[in-house]
Amino acid sequence: MTKYRLAQLVFRAIFKLIAKIKVSGLEHFPREGAFILTINHLALIDPVVLLSVVPPRKITVLVAKKWEHTFFVGWLVRSLGGIFIHRGEVDRHALQAALNVLKSGGIIGLAPEGTRSKTGGLQRAKAGVAYLATKANVPVLPIGISGQQGLVKSLLHLRRLKIQVNIGELIYLPPLSGKDKMAQLQAYADEIMIAIAKLIEPELRGVYASAVFNEQWLRET
Repeated sequence: MTKYRLAQLVFRAIFKLIAKIKVSGLEHFPREGAFILTINHLALIDPVVLLSVVPPRKITVLVAKKWEHTFFVGWLVRSLGGIFIHRGEVDRHALQAALNVLKSGGIIGLAPEGTRSKTGGLQRAKAGVAYLATKANVPVLPIGISGQQGLVKSLLHLRRLKIQVNIGELIYLPPLSGKDKMAQLQAYADEIMIAIAKLIEPELRGVYASAVFNEQWLRET
């Protein structure tokens, strides 16, 4: 048994004790082929919640460089083959490592916002997710997690935390064209985040709340 599979089974057992996790849309999770898995990131437990519920395919996560030398997170990421990336700058080494994973048919997991949200809602996406998807020509899988922020409170009250994980349909981004490719990449990244916003509770949608509302309003009129 690989370290990754062992970690998945351990986290699955832990979360059965401390949380009630409901999952919808598992049929959208590809059983083969390369893709980028994207999530909203509101709590430190988000990656391990996801690891505990998805099918047993290895996900190579992109994690901020600041965690590399922390005791548990750094050890865990290294053990599971994750990639540390410098946040707020173009980390060509990390991006190339991620592209190599995708080109070999693997899965890259990341939060398009680039960091954990401090506002309690979605923040503007970085263009990096769209760059990887268009460069490797792979689809993007949006996943929304709701309910994860109340873990400490639930544990203190000896209650199991209620978490909802919604897996959306694959997003296939068109090839880049024209001169302003950065603007296109940002638009693609926003498209991915709007898809994630639709999969979480309305109060967690942050800067993308109006975009989801406008789409719903247009469909209803």
